[in-house]
Amino acid sequence: MDKYVIRSQDIEKGTADNKTKQIKQQSSLKHKYDHAYLEFGFITSESDNSIPFCLLCSATLSNEAMVPSKLSRHLVTKHPEHRNKPKDYFEKIRSNLEKQAEKMKSFCSVSDNAQLASYKIAQLLVKKKKPHTDAETIILPALKIAVDSMISAEAVAKIKLIPLSAETISRRIKDMSQDIDDQLREHFTQLNDEFTKFWALQIDESADISSKAQLLAFLRIIRNGQIENQFFFCSELKETTTGQNIFELVNQNVESRGLKWGKCISICTDGAPSMQGRRIGFVSHALRHNPNIKIVHCMIHREVLVSKALPDQLYKTMNEVIKVVNYIKSNPLRTRIFASLCEAMESDHKCLLFHTDIRWLSKGKVLARVLFLRIEIISYFKTEDTNDFEFLHNDVWWLQVSFLTDIFEKLNSLNLCLQGARENIITITGKLKAFEDKLQLWINKSQNSCLDFLPEVNASPGKIKILREVQETLQNLALAFSKYFPSLNSKQNEWVINPFVTSDNGSMTTAEQESLIGLRNDLVHKASFAEKELSFFWISLRNQYPELSEKAVKSLLPFGSSYLCEFGFSALTEIKSKKRERLQNMDAEMRVCLSNIEPRLTKICSKKHAQISH
Repeated sequence: MDKYVIRSQDIEKGTADNKTKQIKQQSSLKHKYDHAYLEFGFITSESDNSIPFCLLCSATLSNEAMVPSKLSRHLVTKHPEHRNKPKDYFEKIRSNLEKQAEKMKSFCSVSDNAQLASYKIAQLLVKKKKPHTDAETIILPALKIAVDSMISAEAVAKIKLIPLSAETISRRIKDMSQDIDDQLREHFTQLNDEFTKFWALQIDESADISSKAQLLAFLRIIRNGQIENQFFFCSELKETTTGQNIFELVNQNVESRGLKWGKCISICTDGAPSMQGRRIGFVSHALRHNPNIKIVHCMIHREVLVSKALPDQLYKTMNEVIKVVNYIKSNPLRTRIFASLCEAMESDHKCLLFHTDIRWLSKGKVLARVLFLRIEIISYFKTEDTNDFEFLHNDVWWLQVSFLTDIFEKLNSLNLCLQGARENIITITGKLKAFEDKLQLWINKSQNSCLDFLPEVNASPGKIKILREVQETLQNLALAFSKYFPSLNSKQNEWVINPFVTSDNGSMTTAEQESLIGLRNDLVHKASFAEKELSFFWISLRNQYPELSEKAVKSLLPFGSSYLCEFGFSALTEIKSKKRERLQNMDAEMRVCLSNIEPRLTKICSKKHAQISH
């Protein structure tokens, strides 16, 4: 009996389910629109063609109302004055409505494009380091002239829709900066791959045109399967510029962007006490958060210190060269007279160059120009009533100038080789080691009275007179190199540059050496090595050779110099000039100008409503 009851209940349940299913199927059947419904003043909604839309009151009804009786009832009750209108009447209303919609669509399209153009022009301005007012005062009038001349006067009306006021450009730059910063933050916070969260830091401090201390920082990160340099931040140090102040500002930016000190591989700075002080410098605070951070003293700054290792006599000669230059260049009348003299003597150059200590290549350029204009300088001072420049008539003095020109040409060439955004510790170390070896070669040659490595000196008569000074200078440079670069071992990381050649692997563990042996015998990777960019190659091996890949990447990440910061400060000088010293929000300006990340303009514009009025 119980079984019968249970079975009956199951049958009843099944019947109920079938009825529910039928009801759902019936409800899922939608009424379709018929063109005849236009006589009631109804068309389909633009967003959903299963919903009736009233042409008279713009009301939308449910799909169940898509039947003649209900549509007629709406017309009679809501719009009785239109109940007897012919179908053509409603056809005309529909036609006018479609024309209005097309015009609005066209207007909105122009408006959206105008907004996008506004962002692109703002990006161009900041990339070129130009004032915001140039958009409205130069670019917009130029666009109008070009469009009016080459296209039509009607097209000029569309150009006028582009918002380019100074305030608008400032907002555009801020929006783009925020998006770039968001992309960097997303890289470190949204990715689960711990391998891609390694980073290296390059940081420096300098004063801008308004004497405000600006702290500038760049990152080297793993992004899109390769190592990239990225702008980090540019912030003002409000008060003091101690190591503690610098660290607090850097740490604030590190935490806000989702970076972890434990993933920091290295920090590169100049040798300032506030940066590299052992007890209170910035790096000392960073090392407390991660003792494994590799601290790098900018190798270009160290190379500049090497270049100062000159004997006293040559220092005196260098100062006398600067004295000659300053005497002529510091007086406008003397400058013009000297230029006229050079022109009369058909010289390729008509002016001397000022020496600036903060410019790495300054001394070499000054010396080269003075030596090039030697005859013109001597001729000029023959007319000057002064006895302060008698050394200009000394042949030995000019030999010394020739030697200084030659040696600084070599030092400047080395300096230029060390510069570059893609340089790292491995590549820079190799170039420094090569120069050190060349230095030893020159010492050996000078000891044999051979000076063919000094073209200006070698071409001068009486060159033997400064042989002793040449030898002394080269010895001083060699000692300075040993002091500032005590451990130049370019072979230690040869396996990173080319893992398929034999090299010294003494710094590797047994497991790492075994992995390297396996890689060297991997014919597939060996064939692809020459085709891939170096960082991309090593990153691509992280799954197959994880330990080896990580070790290689950690060798490639560290900056070898603060070149990017120096480059950034040059941009800062152009952006915040004398005419723009009140410029605010330098961080946004610098980020859009220097970042390698492109702002997502389409995404930015989608969140904005175009304002045509300004």
